[in-house]
Amino acid sequence: MSAARLRVQQVGDGFAPYAWAASVEDVAARHGIRPEAVLKFDQNTPPLPGVPQVPLARSMSRLEQYPDGTYRELREAAAAYVGLSADNVVVGAGADDLILLVAQTFLGPGVRAAVDTPTYALYGIATRLHGGTVVDLGDEAELRWVCNPNNPVGDWVGPDEIVELARREPQTTVVVDEAYVEYGARSCAPWVDELENLVVVRTMSKAFGFAALRVGYALAHPETAALLTERRAPAPIAGPAAAIAAAALRDPRLGDVEATIAERERMRASLVSAGYEVAPTATNFLFVPTEEPMAERLEAEGIVVRSFPRGIRVSIRRPSENDVLLRALGADPGPPVGRDATIIRTTTETAIRLTLSLDGQGRARVETGIGFLDHLLTLWAFHAGFDLELLAGGDLGVDEHHTVEDVHAVLGAALAQALGSREDVARYGSAVVPMDEARATAAVDLVRRPHAEISLAFGSDRVGALAVSLLRHALERFTIEAGCTVHVDSVGADDHHVAEAAYKSLGQALRQAVAPGAAGIRSTKGAA
Repeated sequence: MSAARLRVQQVGDGFAPYAWAASVEDVAARHGIRPEAVLKFDQNTPPLPGVPQVPLARSMSRLEQYPDGTYRELREAAAAYVGLSADNVVVGAGADDLILLVAQTFLGPGVRAAVDTPTYALYGIATRLHGGTVVDLGDEAELRWVCNPNNPVGDWVGPDEIVELARREPQTTVVVDEAYVEYGARSCAPWVDELENLVVVRTMSKAFGFAALRVGYALAHPETAALLTERRAPAPIAGPAAAIAAAALRDPRLGDVEATIAERERMRASLVSAGYEVAPTATNFLFVPTEEPMAERLEAEGIVVRSFPRGIRVSIRRPSENDVLLRALGADPGPPVGRDATIIRTTTETAIRLTLSLDGQGRARVETGIGFLDHLLTLWAFHAGFDLELLAGGDLGVDEHHTVEDVHAVLGAALAQALGSREDVARYGSAVVPMDEARATAAVDLVRRPHAEISLAFGSDRVGALAVSLLRHALERFTIEAGCTVHVDSVGADDHHVAEAAYKSLGQALRQAVAPGAAGIRSTKGAA
């Protein structure tokens, strides 16, 4: 055995590393399905990303410089968000970094840390990494890890109970992980100025939707906060990430949280009706007790959940995506919620997973393997005010024809599905969009009479990796699958501008057409 391995053994025989969930690619390869068809319910992150309120160009304009090591702006923003002082705030590269920092500061060989079971695995890992001893929650300990609300079960207690614990054991550091507090629990933050042994850990990964930025903050008595800050890395958070997080904390736009809570309760009611004993939770996930190896069965269907000894944990995604999971669990999702649609379509030529929400904010994640097509569909969603997640894999080794056509076909089918009965919508929409020398006009009628008049005046064959000659036929296919009437006319000298103006104008026209209108179906026939 190597000397390095012998030294590592000092961590303890019970140490086990954090286990990441399987990747989309691993799941697809294991079960012989396409990666685009895999739905992941195992990350406990929001279904949509947060929207940076700092222009990316500005946040990236000082990449040659180290960030401000005091993180004054971020600390002040976090303090204002929770109603404390910047002296109460310690920042780190996500909540995990802060958990490790607390362990580094307060634990050591032989020092006991109490951990509930089941709970977040990192508490035990951090304890053992710093030589501490993991004990049960009821045992005497110098540090207590409290996940509130708890992961993976989702139960929670009121802050009074935790504060009383900290008062009763003044020599014990009580660390409260409040990663999910925005989803319905109450915070212990108001008591940190009173109790030097209370540390509250928060994250920007959950309610704010910035998991990729790796930004977290801890709240503590000023003396405790200073102690932790002295021991953290000199600059753990990238400058652009800190700027985006600070802007979000100053102006928290957490509308998605309310939608997630409503969707959580809908899913829970559906699962309870199907016979599952799903307890109430104050998180963005549900714990579903089950005795059979449910996770393995779901994974074989392309649905990834987190497995535990007593059940599975499922994150809340968009309603139409959640309906896929509910049906796989044998639960009746009921009538469609809102104006959402999720379509998973796999053929010998393409594999596509698409989720569309008509009542969105223009947020899009489009990955087709064709850069210019991604650009056009992102613009389309933005100008329509739709939220769109579209992942596609196709036989691009042949050419892009199948991918372009099938993506538009699925997009049209999703629009038709999201519209439902087509009642209570404006029905008609039109727009004129100039782009430099190019100009496009679009008109839409959501009546169920598929008809397309598409005229795109291209002067060459390609823009980047996309044969623009495919777009006329693709828009016709979109129209047929959507079951509506679409007119698009775009002219100009620059093919990029011609295509871009066309998709922007179509998005603008659809924004008008799908908007809430007079009650019922807006037609003299009384039918769509």
